[in-house]
Amino acid sequence: MVFEDFFKGVVDAVEKRHSFNERVASCLLPIKRSLSPSGVEALTLPVVRSSLDFSVGGVDSGFVSKKLSFIDLVLIKTAGVVFDYKNSVLSSFDYYPAPFSFPEPVLLKSGLERDEETQSVSLIRLEKEVSCAISVIKKYKPKYFFVDGSLVPQYQDKPRKDSGINEDYFSVVKLFELLYSVAKINSTILVGCVEDSRGTRFRQILQEEVILKKSIRIDSKLLDSSFDASLLDYYLDCGERTFAFPYTNSSSSHAILKDYSSEWANSIFVFYIKCSLFDKPLRVEFVLNKGSDLKSVSDSVAGVVLALSSLHKEYSFPSVLIEADIRAGLSEQEINVVYERLVDKLGGKIRLRRKNRPFG
Repeated sequence: MVFEDFFKGVVDAVEKRHSFNERVASCLLPIKRSLSPSGVEALTLPVVRSSLDFSVGGVDSGFVSKKLSFIDLVLIKTAGVVFDYKNSVLSSFDYYPAPFSFPEPVLLKSGLERDEETQSVSLIRLEKEVSCAISVIKKYKPKYFFVDGSLVPQYQDKPRKDSGINEDYFSVVKLFELLYSVAKINSTILVGCVEDSRGTRFRQILQEEVILKKSIRIDSKLLDSSFDASLLDYYLDCGERTFAFPYTNSSSSHAILKDYSSEWANSIFVFYIKCSLFDKPLRVEFVLNKGSDLKSVSDSVAGVVLALSSLHKEYSFPSVLIEADIRAGLSEQEINVVYERLVDKLGGKIRLRRKNRPFG
């Protein structure tokens, strides 16, 4: 009975949120094609699917970890993929460093607090993934290069000021900036696709610069608990995107971008696009190089994302990233092989105490 009441409560809460998002979208429908706060594009725009006649690259990484008595072991695997298209048909493909590569074992620094352990794993994974992306771009020079996830490290990855892994964090920030620079030198447009985004930047723009200024009959405060993707699921039609907006309204006060150099701190832009009829909008980030036209780059990125992501009516994600994800996949069995080899060499004391219990 307790579970039935719980399930009913969850269903009611979700349906209530869906109903609210649908109502907000209905109120905003009359202004879909009005000028956005950026003054460059409309609030929402139809996307023209690109004809694929160039190469696109992608990268993803996977990891599994295991705690030992005195150390923490992590296996990380990165996979770079390059698809070459002719007349919108895949004509050839390649993998970096190889179609089937071995994961890399890494030991975490000792003496880390619990929050630092999680951040350390994430920073190591980012370092490997971004390094792989740089190598792929240098070698293949694809016209577009896709990253699975954000083009900016997340605030959860940033250690405390007194943390022993601060140096690792700043090294990763510099590596991201190097990635932007390498993409620019090789005339590659860098794109990040966030599969399950919980971003709220678009919602904040609606609250602060659209609803209030255009006298929309909605209490903007009611949107405080809405995520961009869930709200836009009702607002965007299939084949539409939002206008492109800056990653943050103030890079100097942003947790991560304030650590960037002035060259790149304000170069990351975002839009949402609905590529499939029965899937939520996809968050897309891209690097806008100095001197480039925002609308032109936004249109080109959106057209390519639509072409690569609309292969299934219930799931939308760039095919090159789906392939990279498959290639980077790891299982618990793989880390257990390394673990058992270490036990053979070092003895059972490296196991956690609870793993050595002589009883059930």
